[in-house]
Amino acid sequence: MEVTRVEQRSYIKISVLRRRNTMECHSELVEAFGNNALAYCTVSHWVEKLQQERVSTSDEQRSGRPVSTRTD
Repeated sequence: MEVTRVEQRSYIKISVLRRRNTMECHSELVEAFGNNALAYCTVSHWVEKLQQERVSTSDEQRSGRPVSTRTD
């Protein structure tokens, strides 16, 4: 089963609400998803953001060039 980054972030959000620390969150993701789990540093980043009351787990808008272009 394929799990997206946003779905993993949602799991992290629930874990933070349950007062889990970064190591516990990451260990549970690795147990469930193996090599497809988010990296420890990414989990740490999201735990910190969510503990600072960030609500959304979606990617935020960024400035700069778009990732892809469309040519007609």
